[in-house]
Amino acid sequence: MEGHSSLKGYSIAGGRIPILITLRKASDLKPHEETVAEDLRKLVDALRENPVLRHPIIADQRTGIVLDGTHRLAAIKQLKCKFIPSALVDYDDPQITIERWFRQFSGSNLRNLENDLRRLSPKEISRDECEDGLSKRRWYATVESPRSCLAFAVRSQKPYEMARDSHSIEVAARKHGVNIAYQDSKDARPGDAESLIMSTIKIEKKEVVETVKKGKLFPPKSTRHLVPSRPLGGGVPIDWLQGSDFSEAQSRYQEHIQSRKVKRLPEGSWVGSRRYLEEVFLFE
Repeated sequence: MEGHSSLKGYSIAGGRIPILITLRKASDLKPHEETVAEDLRKLVDALRENPVLRHPIIADQRTGIVLDGTHRLAAIKQLKCKFIPSALVDYDDPQITIERWFRQFSGSNLRNLENDLRRLSPKEISRDECEDGLSKRRWYATVESPRSCLAFAVRSQKPYEMARDSHSIEVAARKHGVNIAYQDSKDARPGDAESLIMSTIKIEKKEVVETVKKGKLFPPKSTRHLVPSRPLGGGVPIDWLQGSDFSEAQSRYQEHIQSRKVKRLPEGSWVGSRRYLEEVFLFE
């Protein structure tokens, strides 16, 4: 791993993809998803209690589309920050891919939710047909239980509309007081044998770009971007990000990030309480 500085920021070379660590104006960055209100509130509260932004967000260097860090961007805007540390990558790099988040519904009101969902006239199909239909976009979502698989037929071929329709199922679950857990596979968590698993279509990168260009946002957790190299650490005080002089703030941040020791960690490493499937560049 090699690192070198430039007038634009701190470049990490030798990783799976090139990364430029720099400060960006928050107004130049473009989220592609909405936030989860409760998650955003908790993050804002946490930053008020401990006013240090620990990790840079990840964004496309050319368009400013945010791939990871939607809630952090929204939170610093709420805290009147004008700038944010950013790890800039090339979104066109084929090593950057998109997967899905699966929803696990659990709790005492599952049967009521299932009854409500059946009023939408879903098709009851086999488990094999669930995934095949999603990949071919015959349905926008499926909900599987130990007893059945319900498939919800698309009403529009537009991915944005499919994501909106999927989100309406999640909204219905919240109205029933059902617990929702986001996970990267269909596997139910231990002890939740009676849970429901919702699967959705997989959004493509070009569809993300097209939707952002139209000024629209996908619902929360519509995409799960996989970036093969992830920078972490190098935290900065929030008050560094609240000034009005961008050049001064950028120079200060660059000096700060250059002073940190960078440790390269292999895939599967633990940082704090989280295990990362991608390689990590940890700014200590």
